[in-house]
Amino acid sequence: MADVTMRLPLRLVPRKVGAIFLACFFTFFFGFAVVWTTMATMGVMSGGIENEPFPGFRYVFPAFGIPFLLIGFFGLAFAIMKLLPGGPYYHVEIAPQGIRVRRAWKIQQFAWPEISPFGVSARTRSTKGGRVTTYWVVALRASDDSHLANESERYNRSVLQIDTGQYANVEVENAASVLGDWLNGIRAEAIDRPGRTNNTVAVPPDFRGAVREIGLVAGPRPAAQPKRSSVIER
Repeated sequence: MADVTMRLPLRLVPRKVGAIFLACFFTFFFGFAVVWTTMATMGVMSGGIENEPFPGFRYVFPAFGIPFLLIGFFGLAFAIMKLLPGGPYYHVEIAPQGIRVRRAWKIQQFAWPEISPFGVSARTRSTKGGRVTTYWVVALRASDDSHLANESERYNRSVLQIDTGQYANVEVENAASVLGDWLNGIRAEAIDRPGRTNNTVAVPPDFRGAVREIGLVAGPRPAAQPKRSSVIER
């Protein structure tokens, strides 16, 4: 397959398939919660509930639906944000000066010299459907790069994490290594040749469907000079 080159800055946007699935699931979840809460409220208005465990229970009972309404609403909202064109609320932004990861209202932004090279960390959790492994591409603070080789400390000490499964359309385990190597190449070039004019990079095939050129005027760029890293939360 021929190399595809693009000009920095670039943006990795989430895959749409997973976001569509989540949007459908939370639409059903939210709709069910609305129907249940409405029926419970109508039950109160029509005379209450037999064998109430305590006086006034019928007035409290509809409130049990509120947590499910909130879960459904925010789950649907986050799924829709992932589906927005260009990934304005979920993306990884790669510029000649640094990298930025945005997840909803949380933003992590670093200049390249502030962080270590990238490594891969696999995190496994148990769910009702079995064990699920997530492959993260992570970076530590530059001063902690000696811990990058230690699997038990790599993720825990990381200051930047990228969920590879959000952006890769192939086997995620292999794609995580590809993404880490690609970012390491961009980082090394930026540190070795600061201010270079040729900002084109070859995009790995595993991520071509997720990469967008965003141009030099598309939003704020990471600072040109190294600065103290920041995490912005609202």
